[in-house]
Amino acid sequence: MLIRPYNVADRGSVAVLDVETDVNSIAVLRLTDGRFTWIESPLEVTRKKHHNLAEYLVEDPTSWDEAFVAILDGLVVGVAAASLASWNRRLILQHMYVNGTARGRGVGTALLHAVLSSERAKDAQHVWLETQTDNVPAIRAYERMGFRVVGVDETLYGDREGADTAVFMSQPLGRQHVPGHAQP
Repeated sequence: MLIRPYNVADRGSVAVLDVETDVNSIAVLRLTDGRFTWIESPLEVTRKKHHNLAEYLVEDPTSWDEAFVAILDGLVVGVAAASLASWNRRLILQHMYVNGTARGRGVGTALLHAVLSSERAKDAQHVWLETQTDNVPAIRAYERMGFRVVGVDETLYGDREGADTAVFMSQPLGRQHVPGHAQP
């Protein structure tokens, strides 16, 4: 697997990644003694979760400072983009997507390692991200990579019935656990 910086020429390859997810459960979060825990709750009906990567790539200005792509067998199979909020030294993982056929092969871990090894990460005290309660596989994957749930927002995607609930996760830098990689 090759991980390299994203460039504009990658836009087409990233835009067509198959990042659709089957949603058959949600994470139900609970705050107890100042810590979030969650349990998986099955849904009665499975639905598809879509992401418009092409739209994310043409944001002007972009919400991210740097990005990386993962290449397997000559094809772009993943992308991660991050930015640094200098006021609180927070490295924000803006986007992380892995093609459905490449999931479970270490692509996400390799992309996260590239983000955490970047020049911007050297100035950060922690890395922070947002996913949703209906993305249980992502929550599990981020926990395996050393993240923990630090907050929720029921209104980020709209204050209406059926809107996604945001899940915020964080990991201190300098102590991160990225499976398969040496600690910094």
